[in-house]
Amino acid sequence: MLAIKAEIMFFRPNGNSAINDGISTNNILRPAFNFGEGLLFSGTIESDSCCEKYIYENLYVVTIKFPTIEDEAYEVVKSFIKKGMNLDIQNASKIIGKSILLDYEYKEN
Repeated sequence: MLAIKAEIMFFRPNGNSAINDGISTNNILRPAFNFGEGLLFSGTIESDSCCEKYIYENLYVVTIKFPTIEDEAYEVVKSFIKKGMNLDIQNASKIIGKSILLDYEYKEN
């Protein structure tokens, strides 16, 4: 499984954002991350700080675990993984945030 430490920021959504100032951390957050070349993988965001929500347009350092990046999938994606790389955070094809890869670790099962 691939695990990365990243700095993330969620964009403020269009529409009625006055009511909602962020994304709750009470629920499991598992958006897609774009590694480039059409490689999208869903990753579970684990907050490294004790916060109740990710406020839009604020930066947070988190750990993101990619349980589907193992074996053959890791062989495909490993050449794209670089410290300092930018990854779009997506919900389907809509970009909802951005992240910067700070560090990563791959553990074989």
